[in-house]
Amino acid sequence: MQFEVEVVLGNEVRDLISVLTTKVRVLSIRQVFRTWPKFLPRLSALERAGLLFSFTAVTHPELAMCCPVVRWKKGDALPDFGKVSYVLRSRWSLPGVTTKCFIASRAAGRMFGGNGGRYPRESEETHDIHLAAVYLRFRDCEPEAAKSWIHEAQIKSERRQSRGKLPDAIVQKTRVIEFGGAYKKAKLAAFHKYCEAKGFDYEVW
Repeated sequence: MQFEVEVVLGNEVRDLISVLTTKVRVLSIRQVFRTWPKFLPRLSALERAGLLFSFTAVTHPELAMCCPVVRWKKGDALPDFGKVSYVLRSRWSLPGVTTKCFIASRAAGRMFGGNGGRYPRESEETHDIHLAAVYLRFRDCEPEAAKSWIHEAQIKSERRQSRGKLPDAIVQKTRVIEFGGAYKKAKLAAFHKYCEAKGFDYEVW
């Protein structure tokens, strides 16, 4: 199947499916259009081939992921968690919109050495779309860091124990990337404590 898809759809298919199996769980159709504009009409072919699944979610409109809300490095002063929490919580002000999304299938995960087949829970849909937006921002602005992006599923599979905090992603081995929902001050403080104890720098987007 891999050879057939590659011949019919071209090498660009590898990039799209690799992202969905090794970098993020979900891409919205708008994200696909922005990143692979010439590829959009061919998505139905990938669904027929059993490599992608589509679904419809009601999510908060995608926020612009221009820069982190807070960035912390070892040796920096403690962030103002109250202020960061206010910024994070105040941005969820719009009604939900219907959004077509895509995930990779288990077959695609096996083919590309990653993960697939898991639909996001309803509570995860907005988060996962925005984490994908952060990753795509890295592709545009920090391509070398984007290549090193390790997402939550891979972090979990490589752990010796299943319990404990799971960062959304890690880049360059020591830099944690987290997409912040309506995080309260206490949750941010706990996240900081985890990163500091593990020797991680971090960004909350």
